[in-house]
Amino acid sequence: GMNEIVGIMYFVLANDSNAEWASQAEADTYFLFNTLMVEMRDIFVPDLDEADTGIQGRMQNMLSLLSLHDPDVRCHLDDCGIDPGFYSIRWLTTLLSREFLLPDTIRLWDSMFASTHKDNFMRYVCVCMVMIIREDLLRGDFGTCLRLLQAYPATDVEKLLESSRALWIYESQVTLACHKGGISLSQALTTIAPPPAVIMAYGLDGGLALDQLERMRKEVMQSMASNNGQKGRFRMNNIARSVNNTSATASKSFFGFFNNKK
Repeated sequence: GMNEIVGIMYFVLANDSNAEWASQAEADTYFLFNTLMVEMRDIFVPDLDEADTGIQGRMQNMLSLLSLHDPDVRCHLDDCGIDPGFYSIRWLTTLLSREFLLPDTIRLWDSMFASTHKDNFMRYVCVCMVMIIREDLLRGDFGTCLRLLQAYPATDVEKLLESSRALWIYESQVTLACHKGGISLSQALTTIAPPPAVIMAYGLDGGLALDQLERMRKEVMQSMASNNGQKGRFRMNNIARSVNNTSATASKSFFGFFNNKK
């Protein structure tokens, strides 16, 4: 897959609006490709296949994220006999350059190269690619699923990028609320609203835990009814304040993390 990566780099550099810079496209391509391969080299080293930075390790990290947020699709692919290597090896080694049209690939790479954590970027984008076509995958058999994953259908790259970013934001907020706020995952999912672009999160469509939210509302109302009026209102205000503080803290923390990583 290295030829696809080199070809796209050279195309962009050779078509620079600055003629002087464009004339140096070959040398610049070599420099950029060498820099990128320093970061990606573990993927191509067989002895490092099982390491976190090796191809098997990166595939497993991607599948773990898919299992966390869309376990139904993950289980369906396993039941159909779809080995993750059938599609994810190509996705990861070519940086998705075979999955999209050239302008879309360039747009995707623009965001990827702006990130200082390309592995994480690729992981979330790849998982969202699977979730975008989840309905077709869930209805498909081995042949259908394999075709969808190996010949990825046309999609809006801007929406894909927004979905992957939204999932990253939401997961970071929920994780922070659980670890720093001292609340359970169930509570976090009912108190932190997912961004609209989230497709699936924690096995929930759009990340919305409506049934859990309704149960929590009933618990608050029952708590108020079992206490004196002022005491009940005071407790409800404390719950609301805690929820708001957790959401605000998680949001601020993530955006700080996001700005550092992107």
